[in-house]
Amino acid sequence: MPFKHQLELTIKAFFFNATTDYLPYYKNFSLTVDKDMKLKEVLGLIKEKNRDFSYPDRDLLFRVNDLIVTGEEKVSIVVDRLGKELTIDPALKYRSDNGLILNNRDFMYPFRTLLGRYSTKEDLAYYIKLYPLYYASETFNYNHDYIGDAIILLAHKMITDGNEHKKEILDAINDEFDGISCCEYENNLFANVDYSKAIEELKEMVGVKREKTFIEKISALTLPKKELISVKSIEGQAVGVYVGDTLSDNLIENTKELIINSDAKFVEFTMSTKLAGQTLVESNYEIAYRKAGTMMLDALDSGANILVCLKDKDLEIFKSILAESERTLGRDIDIALISFAELRELTTATV
Repeated sequence: MPFKHQLELTIKAFFFNATTDYLPYYKNFSLTVDKDMKLKEVLGLIKEKNRDFSYPDRDLLFRVNDLIVTGEEKVSIVVDRLGKELTIDPALKYRSDNGLILNNRDFMYPFRTLLGRYSTKEDLAYYIKLYPLYYASETFNYNHDYIGDAIILLAHKMITDGNEHKKEILDAINDEFDGISCCEYENNLFANVDYSKAIEELKEMVGVKREKTFIEKISALTLPKKELISVKSIEGQAVGVYVGDTLSDNLIENTKELIINSDAKFVEFTMSTKLAGQTLVESNYEIAYRKAGTMMLDALDSGANILVCLKDKDLEIFKSILAESERTLGRDIDIALISFAELRELTTATV
């Protein structure tokens, strides 16, 4: 039995070497660690158990349970928040050269090509400090060519500081396919920070809303309408709950209880608390379709055949773009979509 100052961790660690491996893989480790250890020391313990595990000596940045951390974070703080079962991944899997070692040449590219000519030394220093934020950008999961949240934050700072090139700065970050119109900000940093206000202010300055092109409108008209699945009872069904940015823990717990008490199975899925394209339907349709479809498929592949949306507005959006999401992802999304109010009616009828 470990001493009071020790913790038993179960860790699933990422392995990949671009020179020898075709695909990444994971290995499991059981470690007894001191609670005052830093995460970089935990990585060292994994390395002792398996020499193939790799991480950088400098600029150590990686993910624990999908949140970006540095090697300086204390184990006790991480465990208090995330528990003792931890999954360790590179900051961006597709940028991994060897384990947690990234090919990070992309980090400086947006600065050099977009804002460097209008910036000061202070601006450059600020951008470099946003290194973790850059790799925490949620949009990279859907568009590898996205300019990154960090350059958008830098643009906001430069304009707020009174930079005389405001128009040029706004134009630089407003690429139709890879710019700010792609951004649906979420805090994927372990640190408690929130840049949403600055990003929304910049979106208003840019004016990211755009009209569909003639071809897009024609495509929407010719796309077969998706027939929605109706639900008459949830008894014996597998039900997932899409939370999104709903912050009421009581509502979430009450919904879970309603489902379980009605002889239905409650299904957890990874994207239940992620945004799913709701803020992009008027600025970047393709990513909105991809994000919404990915969320619904995550629920479906996790075993749910009914998805409850806690917010009516989310439900309306997902229903309206279901066919487009199927086209974009190339898969049928055969899951019933219902509101919280509909769930209550169904559970009342069941009881």
